[in-house]
Amino acid sequence: MTAPGWYFKPNSEHRQPEVYGGEAFIDKYGCVYLGSSEEKVIYLTFDAGYENGNVEKTLDVLKRQEVPGTFFILPNLVKSNTALVKRMHEEGHLVGNHSYSHKNMSNMPFEAFEKEITDLEALYAEYTGYTMSKLFRPPEGAFTEQTLQNCARLGLTPVFWSFAYADWDNNKQPDPQAAKEKILSNVHNGMVMLLHPTSATNAAILEDVIVTLKNEGYRFGRVDELCVPQTTAAELDYYKEKGMVFSENPNGGKVVALTFDDGPHPEQTPKVLDVLEKYGAKGTFFVIGKNIAGNEAVVRRILDDGHEIGNHTYTHPLRSGSSDALLEEAAKTTELLESTFDYSPVLFRPPGGNISGSMIESICASGYKCVLWSWRMDTRDWASPPVESVVQTVLRDVKFGDIILFHDNVYGTSPTAEALEIILPELIERGYSFVTVSELIAG
Repeated sequence: MTAPGWYFKPNSEHRQPEVYGGEAFIDKYGCVYLGSSEEKVIYLTFDAGYENGNVEKTLDVLKRQEVPGTFFILPNLVKSNTALVKRMHEEGHLVGNHSYSHKNMSNMPFEAFEKEITDLEALYAEYTGYTMSKLFRPPEGAFTEQTLQNCARLGLTPVFWSFAYADWDNNKQPDPQAAKEKILSNVHNGMVMLLHPTSATNAAILEDVIVTLKNEGYRFGRVDELCVPQTTAAELDYYKEKGMVFSENPNGGKVVALTFDDGPHPEQTPKVLDVLEKYGAKGTFFVIGKNIAGNEAVVRRILDDGHEIGNHTYTHPLRSGSSDALLEEAAKTTELLESTFDYSPVLFRPPGGNISGSMIESICASGYKCVLWSWRMDTRDWASPPVESVVQTVLRDVKFGDIILFHDNVYGTSPTAEALEIILPELIERGYSFVTVSELIAG
């Protein structure tokens, strides 16, 4: 039986299209294909099997425009263009799985399906030293419910799209002006755009398309912000009541905890520290282990200034797939902090806030407290939004005992330090003080 491929029904009113006939079962498995209908945001995704000069051009455009993307790759690209694939990761893009052999996997037995996924993951790790994100785009967009069940067993998020066009045939490339008009005429809020970065047409028009959409007020996000959390609200409440997960302490007094993920960074972290010092504020820095090398002086300053350090894994794997893998990541960072700084972190924040019951149990059994952030207190500063957006997010909704999420390692232009210059004096004026996460949850 041949499975039908993913499809969408475009419209000319810039409304979100109907996808896959409106079938409800796709949401049961956390499929990503559309963002919010209320926000002018676009998610760029690229299916990349090989390099012909245009993948590099695509990365150049994204770098100049400081726009993130998600690349679903095949083995040939990893083997033949390793530096290019490493560049994807290092420039803040997500690298996802497009299978090992690019076969139709819609009716593939689980064992064969698993091999297609894990063989590419292993190859990617071998050649790049990085962990592939747990994002999967089925070859040809072909799938069945069995495909989605297989994804769930492997901790994969299936990623589809709400717009694509015929750009893949190098011998039949569309006219650039017509292609640009087609893309822009189909733009809609929450658009997940599928492009092929081998397309000469796309390489020629991508920058113009991005600039045009920015001028129209759109921001560009990463698809991982659309991934469904792996625990239900009820499960999360259970772990909060047991004192294993923390996202706030409404009984802690008129205080907030400022937290900063993904550092240390040689320039951005010191700027944040300067602002905190200026206003006498304490913060909690969730560091990524691999970022410590070369930034030891920055970490030392964090500690000397009286701030707290938490563990944010060693490589920041999104949806790592197993609790054991996450524990290994955490252990590696803790060992580095202990051996270099004689500091043992007691707080752990999972990459992307992606959690499961087994992960929480394992992390807490290893001696950590799992720290998330408060409702509406994700500033999304990692996406380089305007400073005003970060400020508004905090000042509009902040409450006593909140844990606020910032980042001190942002790809592109970071708004964080400048936003803190506005946020901190305003919160002080409102009577707030700033404590570490450990102080907050102890209060």
